[in-house]
Amino acid sequence: MLKKQAANIVSGSRIAAALVLFFFKDVTGWFLALYCYCGVSDLIDGPIARKTGHTSVVGAMLDTVGDILTYLALAKILIMHKYVPAWVIVWMLGTAVVFAVSGFIALKRFGRFSLVHSLFGKFLGVSVFALPFAMKFNFGVAWMGVICTISSIAALESVTIESLSDTLETDLTSIPKLLKARKAKKAH
Repeated sequence: MLKKQAANIVSGSRIAAALVLFFFKDVTGWFLALYCYCGVSDLIDGPIARKTGHTSVVGAMLDTVGDILTYLALAKILIMHKYVPAWVIVWMLGTAVVFAVSGFIALKRFGRFSLVHSLFGKFLGVSVFALPFAMKFNFGVAWMGVICTISSIAALESVTIESLSDTLETDLTSIPKLLKARKAKKAH
């Protein structure tokens, strides 16, 4: 039973840790330690689920909730201390809208609101995760420009995948993989 739920336990612990992050008022050493736990747990929950053969819709949802809470906790600190320039907020709100459109495309086409775990989505996660560390080295604003660029590509990638997929596939990693799968399906 424990083996079956191992990935969900890891994701659940990330959700709990992310909720604790909301109590911090600044990016401190303790914040970074807990934030790193959230990052490491995000890296291992999916592989644990696949290795144990217990991937699930609930697990994917827990993973997404953990990611969102972790980044909202970071955003709270960044916005509260005015670390984020207005142009970054506007840009990120725009990409959030595009991601939402992607989810609604999935809802309309497949009956379920869903966001794919794509290649550029992974790049986005890594780049956002690195932000507090970039800030510690006074490279935060420049790094936010990198994040904005990657988030735009990831959002467009998500819309494209949801628009072109024949089935709901939350772990489709890239547009080239999607096109290859469609070509192979047509060949059969």
